[in-house]
Amino acid sequence: MLGVIGIPSYAQDYSISLLPFSTDNYDEFSPAYYRGDIVFCSNQKSTIFIDYTDEKENLPPLNMYRVEEVERNVWGKAELFSKQFKSNANEGPATFNSTGSEIYFTRNNNNKKKIGNFIDKNNRLGIYYSKFNRRSNEWSEPTPFKYNNPAYNFAHPSLSEDENYLYFVSDMEGGYGGTDLYVCKLENGNWGAPQNLGPNINTTGNEYFPFIHSTGRLYFSSDEHGSIGRLDIFYSEKVNVEWHKPIHMDAPINSRYNDFGLIIDAFKKSGMFCSDRQRTSDDIYAFTPLYPMFENSQRQEENDYCYVLYEDGAENPDPSLFEYEWTFGDGNKARGLEVEHCFNGPGDYTLELNVIDKLTGEVSYTQAIYPLKIEDIAQVYINAPDTVEVGQEVVFDGRKTNITDFDIYRYYWDFGDGRKTRGIEATHFYTIRGNYIVQLGVVSREDKEGNSEKRGVYKNIVVVGSLKERGRRTSD
Repeated sequence: MLGVIGIPSYAQDYSISLLPFSTDNYDEFSPAYYRGDIVFCSNQKSTIFIDYTDEKENLPPLNMYRVEEVERNVWGKAELFSKQFKSNANEGPATFNSTGSEIYFTRNNNNKKKIGNFIDKNNRLGIYYSKFNRRSNEWSEPTPFKYNNPAYNFAHPSLSEDENYLYFVSDMEGGYGGTDLYVCKLENGNWGAPQNLGPNINTTGNEYFPFIHSTGRLYFSSDEHGSIGRLDIFYSEKVNVEWHKPIHMDAPINSRYNDFGLIIDAFKKSGMFCSDRQRTSDDIYAFTPLYPMFENSQRQEENDYCYVLYEDGAENPDPSLFEYEWTFGDGNKARGLEVEHCFNGPGDYTLELNVIDKLTGEVSYTQAIYPLKIEDIAQVYINAPDTVEVGQEVVFDGRKTNITDFDIYRYYWDFGDGRKTRGIEATHFYTIRGNYIVQLGVVSREDKEGNSEKRGVYKNIVVVGSLKERGRRTSD
């Protein structure tokens, strides 16, 4: 059981609601942001790639639809996104550039208007690109992604905000399991070779529906990584050049049903995801975090209380008779013209450089006096060890936070393993070895207009095996 000081760790982090354009009889899934609206897929029966069973042969193919948010939480009627992308093959999911002028989307490689193309088990999925022409008000003829291969599926594209990286799913040879996540980098106007995201992301199971956020956080779905349902939603971030161990999103985002296709806005204030939890079809849900998001958190800097002291203007008394001695104002002293000293913490100190008579041991005269004010770095601060053991109760303390431009109202902890809580202090333990990113965010009280200030930092915690585990491995 997780021990905390503050609200219980099992408190839900999000409120969710079924969106009104989700229907009883058809599937709606894979929303994408498009010029303030939402483009989503409809009419594929609760599967990720095409399930070519007889019972589904009479279903219409998957198409892309567009719906407008008329006002906050009020949606218009869903309409076909573009007749240019309608065929007798499956169309979508899609991703757009920031201006909505370019689209990458999934479709069957054989998409000619021939009945039965979309249920042909040999008609694999590919990624296609099109550009919008404002003069003609039309999309260009879709161009196939250069790495499409009729022997494999390429699907679920997600374009980074800077348009330099394209993430996608494929079951191409050489992966870790059924379907893996890959990325291509734009190099001199061309997409470089697909790079597998590696074993921290991909498993022997299936990974689907990548969504790369503007902050660099990667959301995706998997039926592995300790999934509690069939497909669950996870996220990961790159630490240096390696993807961090994926974090499982807690309820109500994940359930014991299929949960996938998550997107979240640039400020991480709201988003959407898909699930078949309420009925046999896939539906789109909106979610709003109940915890504030600290999207601009900085890596924590460590306070340095150590100084090298040297007096440039010091005279040179006879070293056989005299020597220098520093007093640091904290009860400590050290002899020598140049010394190093570490103070215990912030404060106001008075430094004195005295000339000591070697014969008597008394101060002959004072060479210099300096006031020294030591202050902590202006930041939120996580006071916790850098390395802990599995099962070890760890106290995370925020009392050394040094924020002067607003009064802190609440402290929010994210332990990097999917658990969160509130309070200036929290106790937590980890159950799995690994490298975790711990975040502490603080907020002020809301003003009359409902605005508040917030600040956040993060630091890495390495969780190693317990002493018993390490002993067992050594004996083996």
